[in-house]
Amino acid sequence: MNTESVPVKKKRKSRWWLTVLILLAIVGAIILFNNYSKQQDLKATIADLRTTSYSRATLQTVTSGTGNVRPRQSVVLVWQSSGTVSDIDVAVGDTVETDQILLSLDENNLSADIIQASLNKITATQALESLESNILLQRATLNNSIETAQTAITDLETQLLNLESRKCESWRVDNLQTEYDNALEAYQNWSTESGWNRVQIARVALNYCDPDVINQQIDSLNSQLDMQKQNKAIYEQDLEKIQFGPDPDEVEKLELQLSLAEKQLANQYIKAPFDGTVLSVSQEPGDMVTAGTTAVVIADLSELFIDVPISEVDIPTIEVGQAATLTFDAYYEEEFTGIVSNISESADRSTGVVNYSVTIRMENQSDKIKSGMTAAVSILTAEKTDAYVVPTTSTFTRDGQDYVYVLRGGVPEMVAVTLGSYSNQQIEVIDADIDDGELIVVNPPNDIISNFGFAQRLR
Repeated sequence: MNTESVPVKKKRKSRWWLTVLILLAIVGAIILFNNYSKQQDLKATIADLRTTSYSRATLQTVTSGTGNVRPRQSVVLVWQSSGTVSDIDVAVGDTVETDQILLSLDENNLSADIIQASLNKITATQALESLESNILLQRATLNNSIETAQTAITDLETQLLNLESRKCESWRVDNLQTEYDNALEAYQNWSTESGWNRVQIARVALNYCDPDVINQQIDSLNSQLDMQKQNKAIYEQDLEKIQFGPDPDEVEKLELQLSLAEKQLANQYIKAPFDGTVLSVSQEPGDMVTAGTTAVVIADLSELFIDVPISEVDIPTIEVGQAATLTFDAYYEEEFTGIVSNISESADRSTGVVNYSVTIRMENQSDKIKSGMTAAVSILTAEKTDAYVVPTTSTFTRDGQDYVYVLRGGVPEMVAVTLGSYSNQQIEVIDADIDDGELIVVNPPNDIISNFGFAQRLR
């Protein structure tokens, strides 16, 4: 019997195709397995989705920022004089009242300016006290001066009247001049005492009638008369000032001197300028201090404020009186409230961004909140009632269109939406093909969003 042999070439070809088929089967199995795994993963993801009901609610629009808590007012008190610290009457945390003495300098080691102020105070005080007791003497002296001036005025006016009425005939003036010239010539030729007396008598007689001499005497009397009238007016003004008590100008001058002395004396003390709380004390008894050394820091904690920088874009929505919510890292589970109390008129450009400072006054103040704490502030700028809202995290955009996922039949379905106003956590839906009560996916995972249209294929 003859046996046919199979060609080697044909056997090799059959094995190659078999290898290819096996490889294709393996690749197909891997692809099917991967697709199956993806579907199972997506189904597991869908099963774990968080949802919220599509419904109407009140949408609150807020503007947010951060700022630090500050007291109503605070002040750093410094020493105005040098010396040794004596008494310290307060401690950190103490409540103090206006003008309360907090620290003082040792009375036995005061600076020269305070000692001089003490002397000035004594002098001014004594002068003020003596004003009242000396008032009667001052009035009597002024009245006497007025009478003396008036007597002088009367006498001068009489003399002036006599001079103005004195007139001599020209021939008489000529004769008197001749007599004077002769007496003078005789004296010059024979200088005797009797000759000099005749010259003097002739001069007096001539002066009595000489118009030039009379005019000079009239001018002199007018000058004396003006001076006496001025003196009398001054005396009368001074008397009027003290008619009902000491001179007000003198009293004011002495009171100013006394006030200045008292202010200088106050430099030996540190006093509270307002009601507040002591935040720090910088000295101990016996410490040496100089002018300008920090002593105490106090603050008025009756009201607390937060200054928040708000962008120029958002500032038009901010108004005084708007409500605000405050949260603090130290008390993140608690919510505090405040109100907008002031909006700065000038902008701050130091950061390169135009911001305006908005001041929030805390309402439900708590001892927990300390000055300097950082607060996250949300200012309620608008409120819209009865609006369809969804979480801001539920929306996403594809090709300029906004969408949300709606869970329908257990499968998320992408639905186009038209959005409106928004807050930090919610956004208004103006138009959408969604029924009341349908479930909105709150935070769709990226693997769902990246598989656009997957929900339809899954069905």
